[in-house]
Amino acid sequence: MTRSPSRAGRRARPHQSRSLIALAALPFVLVGIVASKLAASSKRRRNRAPVDGAKSDVALYRVELGDTVSEIAIRHGLPTAHVLAQNGLSWKTPIFPGQMLRLDPIPDDLEWPAAETADRLDRRAG
Repeated sequence: MTRSPSRAGRRARPHQSRSLIALAALPFVLVGIVASKLAASSKRRRNRAPVDGAKSDVALYRVELGDTVSEIAIRHGLPTAHVLAQNGLSWKTPIFPGQMLRLDPIPDDLEWPAAETADRLDRRAG
């Protein structure tokens, strides 16, 4: 029994179709690579210091894997509630690696209740 030549031709086609698919996908892959490079460069430009050399009032922190808002706040000497409020987060909102958090210092002119006022409020409540 001999094999017909048409069967041999069929076996060669899958390799040809794979190379055609790879060739057709190449432009999409190249566009994706270029787009990701452009996106990365625009992010770097946005996160740079101002060009005129003036120091920005906004302190930013890029979240890394394993970070929590509480740990970030402690490292920067800020109350966790202040960092959450500044960034519009709640205690249950997850943060993600790469996310930018504002870490502005607490303003000096912020008035805190005096200790004696707090004691009076505690006595009234108790």
